[in-house]
Amino acid sequence: MILPLLTVESVDFSYSGDKVILNGVNLTFEKGKFYSVIGRNGSGKSTLVKLITGLLKDYKGTVSFEGKNISSFPPKYLARKISYIPQHNVFFDFDIKVNDFLSLGRYSYKPFTQFRGTKEDTDAVDYALELLSIKDLSDKSLGNISGGEKQKVIIALSLVQLDCRGDLDGKMLVVDEPLTYLDVHYQFDIFNVLRNLNKEKGLTIVTVTHDLNVAIKYTDETILLEKGSIVSKGNTLDIITEDTLTKYFMIKSQVVNFENEHHINFITN
Repeated sequence: MILPLLTVESVDFSYSGDKVILNGVNLTFEKGKFYSVIGRNGSGKSTLVKLITGLLKDYKGTVSFEGKNISSFPPKYLARKISYIPQHNVFFDFDIKVNDFLSLGRYSYKPFTQFRGTKEDTDAVDYALELLSIKDLSDKSLGNISGGEKQKVIIALSLVQLDCRGDLDGKMLVVDEPLTYLDVHYQFDIFNVLRNLNKEKGLTIVTVTHDLNVAIKYTDETILLEKGSIVSKGNTLDIITEDTLTKYFMIKSQVVNFENEHHINFITN
């Protein structure tokens, strides 16, 4: 029997005793799949992805990784297995070179007393820079690059953290709104990189997105949230339908197949 990579069982969560944000959540994440998490604002999407990365602690229920309670793992072990990119990144005005910033992703691979960089560190950073086509940013300061370039750098940091040079089976990248600040070209560029890591190296990916066409194009399965509860989960094309968009997003649409790819046409009148 193959165990799922991560499970969420009967989880309720609220911030500081306020209203319940997640209610009775049950989910299974399998190795090597590409998941999207969708829902209207305030449905609990960002809270859910923080939960599965181990960032949230005071919840009812169980979150398990590799068949064990996620809280039982040492932080450095989890850091090598699960990487999380938040929706808002506020630490980009530091006067630090991109290359040095990415080296911070190697922290979990080092003994506490080791401060110097190694060839392994350099190789991991160079690989991520090359993968995201940002080698030219290596010696630039974080404070002197564009918002889109910064977004690519933070994604590169996660790839360094997971050490994407090798097999990524059993590792998970969780991204909350990866398209922030990116123009259309960069959006497809980023998702093509993520899809290749998913299909070729087995990286499990969970992404929160408001762009439902991106979800249809790239993800295997979709999780639909409404008011903190799981409405449905399954094959993306089975979840993102015209009826779903009308019922949960209050928009009229047509889901069409063009050259073997599905696309949503939104109806405005």
